[in-house]
Amino acid sequence: MARRRTLPAALAAALTALSLTLFGTLSSQATGAPAAAAPVADAPAKAAPAGAAAGWTLRWAPDAATQGLGAFETVEDDRAGSHPAARPHIKVAGDAYRFDMHMVDRDSLTDRQRQEVTGNRTSSSSYLSWKPGETWRVTYSMYIPGSLMATKTFTHVMQTKQPGSGTSPITVTSLRRVNGRQTIEHKVFDGDVLVGRTDLEPLQNKWIDIEYEITIGDGTAGAVRWVVKSGGTTVLDATKTGVDTFLADRVRPKWGIYRSLGDTSGSLRDTYLLLKNLRAYQLTGSGPAPGPGTLLSQGRPVSASSTEAAGLDAGKAVDGRSDTRWASAEGSDPQWLRVDLGAPAALSRVRLDWEAAHARAYRVQGSLDGTTWTDLHTTTTGDGGTDETPVTGTARYVRVYGTQRATPYGYSLWEMKVYGTPATAAGS
Repeated sequence: MARRRTLPAALAAALTALSLTLFGTLSSQATGAPAAAAPVADAPAKAAPAGAAAGWTLRWAPDAATQGLGAFETVEDDRAGSHPAARPHIKVAGDAYRFDMHMVDRDSLTDRQRQEVTGNRTSSSSYLSWKPGETWRVTYSMYIPGSLMATKTFTHVMQTKQPGSGTSPITVTSLRRVNGRQTIEHKVFDGDVLVGRTDLEPLQNKWIDIEYEITIGDGTAGAVRWVVKSGGTTVLDATKTGVDTFLADRVRPKWGIYRSLGDTSGSLRDTYLLLKNLRAYQLTGSGPAPGPGTLLSQGRPVSASSTEAAGLDAGKAVDGRSDTRWASAEGSDPQWLRVDLGAPAALSRVRLDWEAAHARAYRVQGSLDGTTWTDLHTTTTGDGGTDETPVTGTARYVRVYGTQRATPYGYSLWEMKVYGTPATAAGS
């Protein structure tokens, strides 16, 4: 295909070595840690237990305050050296990553600007490698100020690409002017396939949440899902299947600001972008992936066996926020969290976003009356992160019943999300 342009092997190797050297220097300056001396290798995937149901396994969860820019495979901070007085353009700001862009900044091609980070580094010598046939999900919170505006040309804030120079993007999240409107959109680059688009201005000057899923496949074997949420409300949830999401070697994500200077709408100005709560999950196990369904649990009445302290009450697990959580009393088994869906529903999946204090053994249970419970899912090998499990059955009440803690503390969930179809809508 015409878009699959690659450099000669010798030149590519030289550029790769230079990139690693520069990255080590940048990472050392930003975090105070010494640059890694070991060669970088792909992080091995953790094998799912034999016969395990398909679910999302957390692979990458960087903490900006402690890992700094060492969370990323490479850092492209003013790589052309156009504005050294403003370095670093990419930095840690509290619990977030900040990308500064000035009108005088230039990329190696002077008709554009770039301040970006790439990849998911898991240690000084390894990073995640997204391969054909795999399905990955990244979630993150993003703050787009009013000064970062949509343009008539291109302004990308997230991409997936094949590593190396001279290749086109695979997918892009862009701020684009459409018929005079400022929008944020996601596209598959090959064939210019629009996955979804929504108005940008209502999403500016606030934190929004993004979920992005990609099934990596050549030709028509790929798929993409893009979800935008604001204040816990889903603004857009769009999917495209039968698309090309692979070039060669592997796929890796990029975040930051990459924009053309050819815009004629007057939208270019000094600006910045903030990102936090970055996570990467891989779909593991066998069987069908967790189905979509409607989110039924958010904001519903919820109760718990216990609460560790004020501010960690049960309602925090269904408030749609990624920065609040429920925590049970410490050092005691069993513990449970129960949500009332308000009416019976045909369930399709349950998603649990665990804090570090997670369950080693637990059950997901359903009930029509809140008294008699049926197991929908059980495990004795919980490893934290995000557990997303397909379930079947009809229930009004759903609870997580923890029987063995994985830590000396209690049980703690950032979010418990129950999906399905109200029974009346399903014809039950």
